[in-house]
Amino acid sequence: MTATTDAPTLDDRPLVSPRHTARLLQGTFALLFLLATLVVVALEPATVTNPFYAGGAALVLVATAFPLLPAFRNVRYRPWMIAMPLLDFAAILLIRLEGTGGITNPMVMILTMPAVWVGLVKSRRALAMLMPAVLAVVVPDALLVARGALSESTADRAVMLIATFPIVMMFAAGAAYAMSSILAGRQMELADEQRRRAEAAADAERARNLLDAVLDTIPVGVVVMSPTGERILMNRRLRESPELMADGADPWDAIQEVRALMVDRVTRIEEEQSAFQHAARGETVTDRLVWVGLPGQQQHALSVSTGPVHTDAGEHLANVLVVSDVTEFMYALEAKDAFIGTVSHELRTPLTTVSGFVEMLVEREHEFPDDVRSWLRVIERNIRRQHMLVRDLLAAAATRTAPIIVDRQPSDIAAIANEAALAVQGEAEQKGVAITVTGEASGRVDPLRMAQVIENLLTNAVRYTPAGGSVSVSVGGDADHLHLVVSDTGVGIAPEDQERLFEQFFRAADARASAIRGIGLGLAIVKAIVDAHGGDVALESEPGRGTTVTVRIPRDG
Repeated sequence: MTATTDAPTLDDRPLVSPRHTARLLQGTFALLFLLATLVVVALEPATVTNPFYAGGAALVLVATAFPLLPAFRNVRYRPWMIAMPLLDFAAILLIRLEGTGGITNPMVMILTMPAVWVGLVKSRRALAMLMPAVLAVVVPDALLVARGALSESTADRAVMLIATFPIVMMFAAGAAYAMSSILAGRQMELADEQRRRAEAAADAERARNLLDAVLDTIPVGVVVMSPTGERILMNRRLRESPELMADGADPWDAIQEVRALMVDRVTRIEEEQSAFQHAARGETVTDRLVWVGLPGQQQHALSVSTGPVHTDAGEHLANVLVVSDVTEFMYALEAKDAFIGTVSHELRTPLTTVSGFVEMLVEREHEFPDDVRSWLRVIERNIRRQHMLVRDLLAAAATRTAPIIVDRQPSDIAAIANEAALAVQGEAEQKGVAITVTGEASGRVDPLRMAQVIENLLTNAVRYTPAGGSVSVSVGGDADHLHLVVSDTGVGIAPEDQERLFEQFFRAADARASAIRGIGLGLAIVKAIVDAHGGDVALESEPGRGTTVTVRIPRDG
């Protein structure tokens, strides 16, 4: 039968195993019993030879052997675990049956040891079983006192023993019971904490292994470093990179020593401005294009991004460097740009020739009938449109490899806007769209490039505004900047398309669906020109309610 426990016992999360605890307490009890026996032998040898004393010593010997049994390795309590202290109490009771009130009386105090063991068992049933044993030890004294068989002084000592012994024994057991409760609770908390930490460590290890496995499969290089720049992780793409492992070099050391070139493939990037140093400092870099390799030799184009990693609480955990090889993509772009440039140049010559002849014919249009004059205007308008297309294609090809060069001059922005409005007036009138230009402003800008900006914005506005709509151009500024605002009442742009409007050759889905003319270069060229002026472009649009583009450029460059 298993002893009843009221709560988790000390042995559920043992600080010391039941066997070792029992050996310690019972061994101490047996040692004290042996010392007491030696004292009795010295003072009253006849008492030790008494059969009752011999029987008590045998019981102590049996109780001392209990912790040596294999069953004591079991962490759950069994009735025989209570038998050990009960045998100790029975041993002292047996000894005192013949020597009550005599030399063996002090031996009752060594029963504190088995009483403590009963408390450590942490069972109320065990405590209840202890009480009869405690009372049994003082029964001989109580009988002698009741019969008046003791002298007055001896009776006083016996009454004191009867009164204090149960209190001391139960107090010792109760204190041990309380202590075991505290220790068991603390030990269980500690064990739970250790388990949680072990589980957290295992989860972290699994997550790290999973992260390593995932990062090793992606086709880009990833470096994770501590906030102070020490290596935490480098994925296989970089660890096994032939370029970084050349001549037996360590990839971690090699990536720090790579010296990249700017987009012109010649100008070297300073060490402090390298992608690795940006990452080590926790700075954010997004899709920075660099080239590696000596000029005139095989070179690789890399797209580099860096950024810090923070917890939700803002703690700086790490810095990340991501490297993508975009060499083939860049060569494809260059081939495309070269093709566009070549085709555009080839188109420009015949267009210029045809345009010249058309201008000559227009000058003599009074010699032609009305239908021929209308045909000439159609030809002239389409040639002008083709000129604009060729110009945009050449500009797009040029901005891919180098920024646009601007020639700043004192300019009247309102006059430039009016000229641009006149250039697209024919298309606007044909669609029934009204154009208005308001405001005044002047500053140092490239007038030809600004005319190109305004004309592209107006062309887009007119094309995407239904008949009966309007387009307005407002120029102005403050002490530091020139402002140009082009607004229309057109079809608007969906939110998902707005982020990509300034990409070359991108056209919104509505534009493609409605077959509106265009190749998606106008806004890309606008942004390139404005960037070259050191300005910025902002776009606001809502489907069905029109679009507003705001250009802001430093007034004095």
